[in-house]
Amino acid sequence: MSPGCIAIPGGSGGLGGAVARRIARQAPVLLGYHAHRERAEKVARQIADDGGSARICQVDLRQPDSVDAFLANAQVDDCRLGGVISVSGAAFPMCALTDATHEEFREILETEVFGTFNLLKAAVPLLAENGGGPIVLFLTTAVLRTMDFDGMNSVPKAAIAMMMRHVAREAGPRSVRVNAIAPGVIDAGRTDIVHQLPPLVQQVVADCLADTPLPRLGRPEEIAALAAHLVSEEGGYINGQIIPVDGGYSA
Repeated sequence: MSPGCIAIPGGSGGLGGAVARRIARQAPVLLGYHAHRERAEKVARQIADDGGSARICQVDLRQPDSVDAFLANAQVDDCRLGGVISVSGAAFPMCALTDATHEEFREILETEVFGTFNLLKAAVPLLAENGGGPIVLFLTTAVLRTMDFDGMNSVPKAAIAMMMRHVAREAGPRSVRVNAIAPGVIDAGRTDIVHQLPPLVQQVVADCLADTPLPRLGRPEEIAALAAHLVSEEGGYINGQIIPVDGGYSA
């Protein structure tokens, strides 16, 4: 594991919590939350109960000053920023892309694309000053294979994928690595309440599962294990890659 604190925006969510608990076995973590402080506190308590070190900090990725303050919190008490794993994601309507409103499209781009830009712009120089370090971004398997009615998710994630590739090349000489994980249907977050979702969403999830060679949902722990590898010394020569964890859906 790269030395230093690993900052995890979105570390209070179902998938983010699993990632944070796995990373905390090997490094102190800073959990970023937007609105759900209680969830972040719960994950931090779980980490502490397991013998790890975790702190929480509110962050709004849409605001550069908020991102700067969040990452600064990873560099206190003789600790330094050792890496970033962004598990943050915005809620989005599942619909035909041209059925989305102008306001919805603008909001999803502001949250996802500009939010990731703000995070990369702040994190890369800090990591470079600290001698380098890993960044892991979360995408979706739909950037590798188009999924029906998922444009409000996959379009901004595709933009993030291109940012990841550019920054991987540009920041590599400063020993900053950037990679992305593209999950399929994972049994965490919204997918564990599929029966409560609108019929269209249920159908898309069912269709995705039916077309996945491995006949089951993915587990958060499987995603977390890959994230841990990507920020470890053993993953130190992996850079600029999108790695799907989708049971073969994108194959």
